[in-house]
Amino acid sequence: MRTTLSPFLLGFLLLVLLAELILRALPVSTGYNLGAVDAREPILRGQPYSAYTYSRAWNFQLENSGVLNNFGFRSSYDYSPDPRAVVVIGNSFIQADAILPRDTMTERLREMSGAPAYAVGADGFSLADYLAAARWSNATFDAHTLLVLLTTGDLKHSCIPRLGEHYLRSADGAISLALVERRSPSRLKQLLNDSRLFRYVFDNLRVSANWAKGWRRQTDGEPNPEVAAADRGCGDKEFENAASRFLLDSFHELESTRHARVIFLLAPGYRREQGVVAGGVRDVDSFADRAAHAGFAVVHLDAAFSAALRSGTRLDFLPIDGHWNAAANALAAQAAAEAISHDLP
Repeated sequence: MRTTLSPFLLGFLLLVLLAELILRALPVSTGYNLGAVDAREPILRGQPYSAYTYSRAWNFQLENSGVLNNFGFRSSYDYSPDPRAVVVIGNSFIQADAILPRDTMTERLREMSGAPAYAVGADGFSLADYLAAARWSNATFDAHTLLVLLTTGDLKHSCIPRLGEHYLRSADGAISLALVERRSPSRLKQLLNDSRLFRYVFDNLRVSANWAKGWRRQTDGEPNPEVAAADRGCGDKEFENAASRFLLDSFHELESTRHARVIFLLAPGYRREQGVVAGGVRDVDSFADRAAHAGFAVVHLDAAFSAALRSGTRLDFLPIDGHWNAAANALAAQAAAEAISHDLP
């Protein structure tokens, strides 16, 4: 048995080693080396100045590479405290993995407005994270102009506890902002993340979409027991109403106590994988209406995007990726620049 297994195991190990060496010469998606998240470091972000590569699918489509900035975000420049800064807050649409940082909404806005512009967001963020990011950005950068991009599901997803992210906890009829802390990656996880074969299988081949939840339970531990019951009523109208009131009151408090200005940008729901029924009302549509009635500036991007689509302009990377391409980011930046110039003193 030993003589039969030894050549087999040796051959397998040599095959794995060969695959690892080959993939190290190819643009395998590496991730952003995300750090710990806790009360002291409440915003999920990558390791400052770490190199990254992004690509999709088995054949490395949408490949681009770069280095994260001093705060661990995708940007062509470092961030520093500046009261003139405009902070663009959102999820994967703000992170914009598939395009170069210079083509993102944030960096286009910087060119158009002449003011410093900082992108603060990560894949999976919801409205709960946007509130936390707005508070953090105001305190960290002394930024008083906060642009919050609303995309489909941002309100409903805000009651789902995710590792390293914020959520809205409902208890005894009251809503509060809570955080699921994320420990620094274990040594085993660091070693796996350094393997290009591992990253290729779980990122490029998308096995990670189903595997991540189980892995986080094994390596980072289960969240606080109260988290397990926190998502009751997700998507329920009663929750959405209470959550909207809490969020808008909290954003108002930020404006009044920190002399900030919050502007909401409402992304259109044209993406077919979102399953938005024609003429239907999304959770963020209702939230945007509430925000407008509460006195917030709300910029609707639907008209500009619809006109571009009618003219034949591509705004995404479908069927590979439904996120915005450079053209869509430019349209959003133009709308944001106009909102800043019209609505701010």
